[in-house]
Amino acid sequence: MERKVSTLELKIGMYVSNLDRPWLDTPFLLQGFKIEDDDDISSLKKHCEYVFIDPDQGSGADRYLDETQELHIKSYVDDFLEGGKKKVNYEEQQSEFLELPAAESALETATNKVARIMDNIKAGDNLDLTTVREAVQPVLESMIRNSDALLWMSEMRKKDEYTYSHSMDNCALGLAFGRHLGFYKEDLRNIGMGLLLMDVGKVKVPDEILNKTTTLTKEEFIEMKNHVQYGVDILKKVSGINETIISIVSSHHERYDGSGYPNGLEGKRVPVQGRIASIIDCYTAMTRENKYRKAIAPHEALQTMYNWRNKYFQAELIEQFLQCIGVYPTGSLVEMSSGEVGMIMSQNKTQRLKPKIMMLLDENKKQYETNKIVDLMTEAVDSSGLELTILRGLEAGAYGIDTTKVLEE
Repeated sequence: MERKVSTLELKIGMYVSNLDRPWLDTPFLLQGFKIEDDDDISSLKKHCEYVFIDPDQGSGADRYLDETQELHIKSYVDDFLEGGKKKVNYEEQQSEFLELPAAESALETATNKVARIMDNIKAGDNLDLTTVREAVQPVLESMIRNSDALLWMSEMRKKDEYTYSHSMDNCALGLAFGRHLGFYKEDLRNIGMGLLLMDVGKVKVPDEILNKTTTLTKEEFIEMKNHVQYGVDILKKVSGINETIISIVSSHHERYDGSGYPNGLEGKRVPVQGRIASIIDCYTAMTRENKYRKAIAPHEALQTMYNWRNKYFQAELIEQFLQCIGVYPTGSLVEMSSGEVGMIMSQNKTQRLKPKIMMLLDENKKQYETNKIVDLMTEAVDSSGLELTILRGLEAGAYGIDTTKVLEE
């Protein structure tokens, strides 16, 4: 009897009886064969998302795909990108100001749980899936109530530990993107968990490589790339793990043109979860300072990534990502036509160039005694009666602004 199995679960000795695509679209000469070596597995991963195996003619799998799901996220995203109809249209349930305390609490609690999860794995324990769910759930609930509040708070938090903060930023932004795409709540939860655990395999990479501030050697870079497989291995030991989570961890470094790793998947052979995760991971990496490079302004990162459409990223998904977070993303600094400097508080869903902004510096770049709020939808002129517009985006820390202290003013 044929059983459906992800190519992530393939092992030497399995008998592949059918593929997720016509045999003629692949380089396989035989329509049905036993997996003999790792090269067979790599080739199947490159050309297929799942296959059918016959356990009566070969080895069985530890985990089979849930036939009721039928890769529903993939089919939904493809349908949405083509027709634009969402499963769920989320409405803001609370203003960004009222949601901020809950968003702050959710992110703080989740970051602490992530740190504990990683420390336990380093100590040799298995991944605690219950703790991961507990970390993601409050973040998800806050994101559903108001996406801007969570993204704003994510920008304003102190980044004490890059790996943990990066994981939380990925989780928050991924939930916002999934919310924008109209995913059901359960799908959002799995995506959030996957993005939170995306780099879990780095706990197995030597600290001297992770903490190195100079260019990695060829051997060190190979070991760094191994964090993907390390992560998959960690997750496979967890009972009840969702396939979406494993898929995100295994494919977030794949690229649409096939230039990524570890399997060089191309186009829609990259799982849609991986296509989404790669966009999130790239954006947060470009806009956060780390050991290797300085952060760049969010709008510059978006422009660069847009130029990479249909190269590293699927064009339709990049366009939706820009619609999700705006030309000037929530939490980013901007300079106004009046000379004032402000921080984007929330997006206008219909006119992306007219967000709500908290003004921090006056036209002379002096700090306001009391930060004022300007909604470009309703306040279209400055103090001189001229049209008030965003002149340009700014990099983090511009004019000495410490975004972590904005709400303390």
